[in-house]
Amino acid sequence: MKDIALFVKDFQKGTELSNHLADIDMHVTFAESIYDLPDQCQIGIIDLDDEKFGNVEFVSELNRHTGMMLLGYMEKITKDIQDKLKAAGCNMILPSASVVKNIQSVIQEITK
Repeated sequence: MKDIALFVKDFQKGTELSNHLADIDMHVTFAESIYDLPDQCQIGIIDLDDEKFGNVEFVSELNRHTGMMLLGYMEKITKDIQDKLKAAGCNMILPSASVVKNIQSVIQEITK
């Protein structure tokens, strides 16, 4: 079982993601900061539309201190914002509309 951290405040989205991830044998932790993470956490999913989590400073700090694979999602992806977040350490950015639907295949692909 692999550990995955969700930096998601939207209860409905968090529940849907958690259920889909549990179906593929992932242990999910809902995190509020980098200090809430399990020791062997390999992947972090970040709601980039959230004021607390969706900024370059948070992504950069998370990347620097954990070395996790970081997947973000946001409602409207613009090239400028995407470039800044990727430079800060976000490995992949998905549209909010497709993240729940595609999360199992994305996670299975990156954990091969």
